[in-house]
Amino acid sequence: MIWRNLGIVAVLFVGLGAFVYFYEIEGGKRREEAAEEAKKLFQFEKEEVISISLVRGDGSIVLKKENGGWKLVAPIEAEADEAAVDGLASELSSTQVERSLEPDSVDWKDYGLEDPNLKITLDLEDGRRLDLELGDKDFNQASVFGRIPDLGKVLVLPTLLHTTVDKELFDFRDKSVLDFDREQVREVRIRARRKTYRLQKQGNDWSIQEPIQARADRSEIRSLLSDLEFARVEEFLERGVGGLRTYGLNAPSSRVDLYLGDNRARKTLLVGKQVGAQFYAKDDSVGDVFKIKEDLVEKLKLDLSKLRDRKMARFERDEVKRVEVKLPDREFQFSRDSEDQWRLQSPAGHEEESVLEYKLFWPLEDLEGKEIVDRANLDDPKYGFSEPSAEVKVVRKDDRVIEVVLGKTEDEVVFGKATADPTLYKVDKKVLEDLDFKVEDLLEKSD
Repeated sequence: MIWRNLGIVAVLFVGLGAFVYFYEIEGGKRREEAAEEAKKLFQFEKEEVISISLVRGDGSIVLKKENGGWKLVAPIEAEADEAAVDGLASELSSTQVERSLEPDSVDWKDYGLEDPNLKITLDLEDGRRLDLELGDKDFNQASVFGRIPDLGKVLVLPTLLHTTVDKELFDFRDKSVLDFDREQVREVRIRARRKTYRLQKQGNDWSIQEPIQARADRSEIRSLLSDLEFARVEEFLERGVGGLRTYGLNAPSSRVDLYLGDNRARKTLLVGKQVGAQFYAKDDSVGDVFKIKEDLVEKLKLDLSKLRDRKMARFERDEVKRVEVKLPDREFQFSRDSEDQWRLQSPAGHEEESVLEYKLFWPLEDLEGKEIVDRANLDDPKYGFSEPSAEVKVVRKDDRVIEVVLGKTEDEVVFGKATADPTLYKVDKKVLEDLDFKVEDLLEKSD
């Protein structure tokens, strides 16, 4: 009997717990969410907005969604700043009414709503049209008064809404200097200071084609393309005022041509006269003339020495399957096994032990020229390549081979050359010590 009573009490207790959880906790959350939703100024999601119209004292701005993106259609036709317009739609969809004022007789003038400063109209996918008017801010600038036309009450709204809506045409324009995806760039041509540079991409590697032919530093190219991709217009000039000659764009001081994708679509930036700390410029495919920062123009004045790839052996570790290092008195051979572990094949006796990858690759990645010499006679005995101080061979998984030869030393450097590269490299001679591997340091220590 006692056990049956205890069982009944346990069931009641579990039931009460379930009630408390689902009604008080889960139900409370849902009620709070519903209450918050009910406070919203409008009931819609930002993705539903297809058109936004802003009317201010000095004119109107109209934005429309086309093919999933935003366009400016008035007072001019232009690309819109996606982030700015999405932010506006998001703010309007999430704004909550702080409180409502419903006096017996509303004098709209007291709230700046007799002739509102701002009028907003939204068109939604389902055909609804939503209107809102904003007037004055309250005495402490924390809220703004608003109304929905035909409703006889004053809405007290957060001032953030006013800040988000009260913007100039410039704020809603796409301010990209050049609209492109840097991952699609296959060739870059830059003319600046009467010099021409041509850079070409093959696979993941970049090369200089003009004014010399040499390997290019990938990080330098990425930095240049990043500067161009994220460069922003400082000011748009009024359309129809002055021709290209007015801004020095009929004979640009600098020009950038980017060739994109397999079809090599061209994007061109023209840079004209300097005005203060800015330059006139334009995208060759668009009619607008605008101003850009001086520092962007300075970055177009390329430094060939920085543009050069100083790495003698350019590779990614996971691309390599075999490494050979030959010194005058010994030779090392390393290979990657089927389990992706590195093994020491020569000298013999360590085939079953794993090699520490970073210990193997650090010296190879340090094969970098402190100085580069073009048009050197690599057969000259003074460089010592006929009797190498070290030979390095890196074999990739695709069987492509990178070979580096180090010759004589001179002061603090050792002369170096790479296969199929006419460049002479002066490398820190410490690399010779690093390539003389100590077997006991290379191998992983067993527990």
